Amino acid sequence: MWQNILYSSIAVIIIIVLIILVVYLVNMRNMKQQKNHYREIHENLKIGNKVIVLNGIYGSVDKINEDTIDLKVKSGAIIEVSRYSITKIIK
Repeated sequence: MWQNILYSSIAVIIIIVLIILVVYLVNMRNMKQQKNHYREIHENLKIGNKVIVLNGIYGSVDKINEDTIDLKVKSGAIIEVSRYSITKIIK
């Protein structure tokens, strides 16, 4: 009786550990892809590029600073935003 309980408990623990391992590996892969995507964006960022900012603002890069960029929007206004908020460079 006790052996059956012990064996089933060990089996449940092994299954839980395997599930946690699979979830961890999938998440690490996705985080690595996302990190590479944003690194590529920052490496390819140039003045004049049209970009989309995190909150949906479209504009072109007017000036690049260390942590911020000046973004020129359609109305002609220049907005200073974090360069880490850029989600996509429009080709």
